[in-house]
Amino acid sequence: MDWLPIAQAALRAQGLAAWWIYDFRGNNPVADRFIAMPEAHFSRRVVLMVPAEGTPVLLAHAIERGVAERGPWPVRTYADRLALRHTLAEANPGGPVALEYAPEADLPYVSHVDAGTIELLRAVGVDVRSSAEVLQAFATWTPAQVAAHERAAEAVMAVCHGAFDEIRRRLGAGETVREHEVQRWIAARFAERGLVTGHDAIVGFGPDAGDPHYAPRAGDDRALAEGDVVLIDLWAKEDRPDAPYADVTWMGVRGEPSAEIARAWAAVRDGRDLAVRLIAERVAAGDPPAGWEVDRAVRDHLTAAGYGDAFVHRTGHSLGTGPIHGEAAHLDDFETRDVRRLTPGFGVTVEPGVYLPSFGIRSELDVLLETSGPRVTTGVQVELESV
Repeated sequence: MDWLPIAQAALRAQGLAAWWIYDFRGNNPVADRFIAMPEAHFSRRVVLMVPAEGTPVLLAHAIERGVAERGPWPVRTYADRLALRHTLAEANPGGPVALEYAPEADLPYVSHVDAGTIELLRAVGVDVRSSAEVLQAFATWTPAQVAAHERAAEAVMAVCHGAFDEIRRRLGAGETVREHEVQRWIAARFAERGLVTGHDAIVGFGPDAGDPHYAPRAGDDRALAEGDVVLIDLWAKEDRPDAPYADVTWMGVRGEPSAEIARAWAAVRDGRDLAVRLIAERVAAGDPPAGWEVDRAVRDHLTAAGYGDAFVHRTGHSLGTGPIHGEAAHLDDFETRDVRRLTPGFGVTVEPGVYLPSFGIRSELDVLLETSGPRVTTGVQVELESV
């Protein structure tokens, strides 16, 4: 149980008495990481009760005692539902207990325990809290993962700049430049470097850049026209399960940007920098912000600039190793309310955007959260690329 010291340190740091990892027939994906045993299957309700100090206890149904005892923990059993209720009440540690739950499901990434079970626990006196920040303790990157992210970030920036150079080369040769062609060029460069992406980059010109998750299709994509913005959002990681992604969005324009494009770019760029500055200031003060606080500050900034209704996604996400969106805190007070703090040890994106019918603007960089504060690991775009 090499995970136990990490869990118990997180419980103590948050003033939690215990973490109860509850599962019924696989409805809690978190449980599989901590309860799973070779050749063992639980068909009844099971709870791994992890105290802030001491030895965990596995609570299982009486008919599955034999299966439960294959694990490394002491086992308690229950038989009927009244015995379960009594045992849960008896096991109440008298302090807050973390479960995979979020108030009003406002953080759905960790909200897996059903409402009825929460009602039962509260009925027997358990003070139920969210395990969100306990789980975040397991998202901390190792030094090897940090190095892998830094290598990926260097590669992503090289391919990004190469893509803009390729657009300039084709335009200079009198060629038509289409979104799907640029997307395929990016995919080929990542393949040459042995990097994986999960799915292809976003390349949007003009109005297509106003769709935050636009996906160009051959034969149904846009040719780059004079005055169009160019949005390129690209990400990649080393081809190893534990390697984190790097993820960047870079902006350009063909010709001179209109006044509206220039104004939107300035608002987005300044909002991006505001986020990084806020994280740095709060860390320096010994009070790392929660993800929602950073998003709210950036959202208020863009609202004051007149773009509140055009910022239709969160400010950023943690960087994952499987999916690109990680398991740690996101910068979000819009799609969800992420109450997890931006504690040291993992990476996040900062990517505010403005999406209008005629164009879209997004500026994205990656930040590694360190004890001394946020460190940007990718490029920082100051001005629009001219193509």
